[in-house]
Amino acid sequence: MQLVDVGRNEPCPCGSGRKFKKCCLVARDAAAESDPELVAAVDRAIEEDDWEPLYGRVAVAMRMFERGAPLEHVRFWDGDVRSRAPDRAELARLCTAGWLGRCEMEMAYVLDRYELDAEERDGLRLAGYLLRRFGAQSPTVEEIAKLQAAEHVQRVRGMANAVSAQGLTLDEVMAGGGDLVEWIERARPTVLSFAEWLALRSMPKEQFGGLWFSGIATRVCELCLDRLDDPALEHRKLWLGLAAVTLLVQMPMIGRVLAYETRPRQVTADERAVYEAIVAPGGSEVLRGSLHRILRETEAREDFADAALLRAVIHNTQSRFW
Repeated sequence: MQLVDVGRNEPCPCGSGRKFKKCCLVARDAAAESDPELVAAVDRAIEEDDWEPLYGRVAVAMRMFERGAPLEHVRFWDGDVRSRAPDRAELARLCTAGWLGRCEMEMAYVLDRYELDAEERDGLRLAGYLLRRFGAQSPTVEEIAKLQAAEHVQRVRGMANAVSAQGLTLDEVMAGGGDLVEWIERARPTVLSFAEWLALRSMPKEQFGGLWFSGIATRVCELCLDRLDDPALEHRKLWLGLAAVTLLVQMPMIGRVLAYETRPRQVTADERAVYEAIVAPGGSEVLRGSLHRILRETEAREDFADAALLRAVIHNTQSRFW
């Protein structure tokens, strides 16, 4: 989810309930302070045209952006990364000012809130410094784009293998798309996590597509492909069709149908209470009392992408649910 500019006296986007100036602004400013050693190391790499000494430290930082790591949710919009070796023009197109601000904020949040070993902290601080100093031309942006492109290639391969395993062609799978919405409304497949469901339900209509393509569509695709590994799964062609639509078609309507016609999967007691309060309005007190607990529990489970969505929901809605 994209973060907007936050005023010093506005609620902090981390969802803490405190003002930004007394919460994550401090962490962001601390992360932005450049260690003289970092500055000297980068200056030396530029002067000698030798970046080899920094590669290892950047590689450690990139591990923090992999799936299952604290920054797994920091990505460009689905479909925007076209090349496994992006050129300068593509990087400039991807790396908007809003994306840079979001990335910097999320890196500062991780440095401030998570326990990292010395090597991880050093690598992430270097990645942040490179991001601030070089923007779209920084190794940080390039490596995230490469990582995202590699993930997309894996999903495409997974899709091709799944289509082949069913003895179908992709055209045959896509031809069944007309039945997809009807199937979702009837079978109500549980494919959204609670955080994804809540974020989609609380997002204004005009911003819905941006949220759907900021990572949720990708995760739905991956979950559908994983479900197909179950030999007892029914309606396999429709599960495959849902995976194909989320991977290959710019169709946020499917996300809206999922948000309004299905339940979130594997909910906790607090999450169930919020779900019931939203689908049956009148439970605002339940919402206010539960969301911060859910956020803490989600972070404790190390569901980092979901935790980021919950922080954004708390910040953006301010106890006002759609």
